[in-house]
Amino acid sequence: MNIAEILQNNPEIAESLQLTVNGTDLKDFADYLIEKGKEGRKEPEPEVLLKPKELASKFNISLVTLWHWDKRGLTKPIRIGNAKRYRKSDIEKLLKDEPETSI
Repeated sequence: MNIAEILQNNPEIAESLQLTVNGTDLKDFADYLIEKGKEGRKEPEPEVLLKPKELASKFNISLVTLWHWDKRGLTKPIRIGNAKRYRKSDIEKLLKDEPETSI
């Protein structure tokens, strides 16, 4: 029986329990904790970047309108060299946070 099982099976004695462990037991317990930590964690998805034409097409607007939105601060493009890109997550957040009348 490992340390985690002892603690799970006997929660009432966990506060006063004193154990003598060896290095292998300690390593097994650390591995157990690491695996438990990984269970609830999900990998972040890679950021999707949209080109201005893609974003304008998505909203059915012209590139000039998109430029005006940039100037008003509604959209926040990022620059990669000379290329302008829009984070898809920023656009999704804009759609959730802003009422449609402000666009």
